[in-house]
Amino acid sequence: MGKKILDSKILYMVLSIAISLSLWIWVTSRDENKETQTFNLPVTFEGVDILEDRGLMIVSQNVTANVRVRATPMILATLSNNPPQLVASVSNISAEGTHRVAYSTRLPSGIGISDNDVEYISGGVGTVVNVEVARSLRREGIEIRGEWQGSTAEGYLAGDKDDFRFDPGTLTISGRAEFVNQVAYAKVIVPGEDLTESVGDYFPFQLIGASGDPLDPDLDISCDVDTIYTSFPIRATAEIPLEVKVTPGGGLGEGDIDVKLDTDSIVVAGSREAVDALVNLGSITVASIDLATLEDDVAENGGQRTYPIPLTDELENVSGVTEVTVTLKIRKQVETREFEVKADRISTANVPEGWQPSIITQVLKVKIRGTTALLDELTEENIWAVANLQEINAATGQHTVSASVYLNSAGSEGDVGVVNPAGYTVVVSLAQDG
Repeated sequence: MGKKILDSKILYMVLSIAISLSLWIWVTSRDENKETQTFNLPVTFEGVDILEDRGLMIVSQNVTANVRVRATPMILATLSNNPPQLVASVSNISAEGTHRVAYSTRLPSGIGISDNDVEYISGGVGTVVNVEVARSLRREGIEIRGEWQGSTAEGYLAGDKDDFRFDPGTLTISGRAEFVNQVAYAKVIVPGEDLTESVGDYFPFQLIGASGDPLDPDLDISCDVDTIYTSFPIRATAEIPLEVKVTPGGGLGEGDIDVKLDTDSIVVAGSREAVDALVNLGSITVASIDLATLEDDVAENGGQRTYPIPLTDELENVSGVTEVTVTLKIRKQVETREFEVKADRISTANVPEGWQPSIITQVLKVKIRGTTALLDELTEENIWAVANLQEINAATGQHTVSASVYLNSAGSEGDVGVVNPAGYTVVVSLAQDG
């Protein structure tokens, strides 16, 4: 079997190739077989941090230089995969402008200048490169503005430019001074279609110049962030009726007065929950008018009152109408007269246990409103008052307490009544029993 292997043509071919390759490597590694190759290589700058401390920066882009290397084919093949490095120091530069800077060549580890590796390295014509240096600038607190370029679903409203919120709140930019000084502000554009929810996400931004146009994104300007977290409100809306509630009294009923509002409704905006809660209430009550408290002139001739439109902090009045003028028109002719309630018709209620009250007020003047006919029939015998001692601090001496006024007349409460019934007081003296 061994003889068959030695006789194999395949074995002879493999051995021949191996021997030929070894001879080629040996031959090409000899000095007389060295070749020259040109490399175009990027230049790496050292001392950039020193330059930055001086308020300067390199603005030259992709600086390269040609170097020629004479070496064996094997070394040149190695350098093609792992080329030399060109290094230039800029630490001596102290002014902006174009500078000629010398560079040096560094061979990869394991390859040196020798007869067996690299015979020589040449930078061609000169060993310097031109580098442009400019003044650098850093600016903090660059304003951020938002621009809405989306759409909302029906029944929803997007916020305005003042509703944008950003994180971070401002930008810090740095770079070539002449470019950095062109920046007026940064703009975030928020898109979206048929939105029903507020926006909250990271968005890219543009740097805007003084003219309001975007600056070239390729300008040599660096920002401290690449995106900005932006929130923008999308709010539900609804039209809500306005109303005035009327409480009968003072000789007037609901049917005796016409109430007209100069604004019947407003549009509100807010969260879906807050808007729905108001819709479920049915209306916004701008005022509750107790007819018994109307001023004499208004009760007899009508008049106007202005009320603010109340809203919770959760809702915004997007209609812009903040107050309502209410016009009161009296449909029944009434008048107001003053009557006297003598002390013998003033009683007390809720007297503290162990105390004896005495009425000090001899005459309580009260206003009664109603039709002329009913007021003509009304006498002081039809009116009495009750002093309420419930809230009194029991102690010897005189006390001012509230008094309720009552009527006993031929007319109903809606035809004749006390004006401002909660506005009367009397003086009562307390003494201990016994």
